Amino acid sequence: MSWACRLGLWLFLCAAVCRAQAPPPETGAPATPPPPTPEAEAPAPPPRPPEGSVIINLPSADTNPAGSLQFLINHRFTAAVQGSDIHSFFSFFSPAQVGLGLSYTPLPGLEGGFLRGQDLEDYEVFAKYSLRATAQGPFRAAVRLGGDFRTEKTPLDPHRESFFAQGILAITIASRVRLTAVPTYVSRVAGPLALNDQTNVFNVPAALSASITRTINLQAEVVPRTKGSPGVGWIAAVEKTLLRHRFSFTVGNIHGVTADQYTIWQPQLYEGIPPRVESPTNIYFGFNIVRLWKLN
Repeated sequence: MSWACRLGLWLFLCAAVCRAQAPPPETGAPATPPPPTPEAEAPAPPPRPPEGSVIINLPSADTNPAGSLQFLINHRFTAAVQGSDIHSFFSFFSPAQVGLGLSYTPLPGLEGGFLRGQDLEDYEVFAKYSLRATAQGPFRAAVRLGGDFRTEKTPLDPHRESFFAQGILAITIASRVRLTAVPTYVSRVAGPLALNDQTNVFNVPAALSASITRTINLQAEVVPRTKGSPGVGWIAAVEKTLLRHRFSFTVGNIHGVTADQYTIWQPQLYEGIPPRVESPTNIYFGFNIVRLWKLN
């Protein structure tokens, strides 16, 4: 056999082997998968809101997930930072007013519960409905209705019950900062020095919340001065969040944690010799603890 025939036969055999190893065009697959595209990567988790269903004292426009049970503890020291010393550990070993709250979210956007404040033995019952419970936009809105009943009677105000209605409007900026306004109507504000003409009170407390990291938030609330109020109320907090837990360290001049007491700033009367009436310039420490359970 000539060299030309041998070369032709060799080329024919090589072509046959390559054709047998190559997959058919319509059913074949590349030997190695293509590199993943950005669309195929797992989406990043959504940013956490800078507040829960309660900011510090004011209600948030959000509600807890459906089927969630929430337990809330408010703790406010009664001794002002001004004038305290090492004997009271700068007010941390002073007596405290404690509030206990419990709420449940049976349906998305609907939350109901109660809060018991130690001051005036105040019981608050409420229902809140978030109008934008599942929306992903920057705006949130909610309504909150309820009443307060006080089992402690004060000499200046023997009335023991009141009704309140609140609208909650919030806007979130860049997924990290939220501004909230809470227009509030209270049929009668309450406090140790509350006067009988403090009825049908309307005010617009406001709040600012900001996410510093994924688990640390800064929050502040302001209660504007209005009729019957000698000053502006304010309170701020640093909040640390964990799985179903929120812990806030608070500082401010507001003691009340129920709607009939925080809608306007009013002085507290403390027993002693002589009795002491607090000033709007007094500053008090405190904290909040929130625990959430998913029941279903």
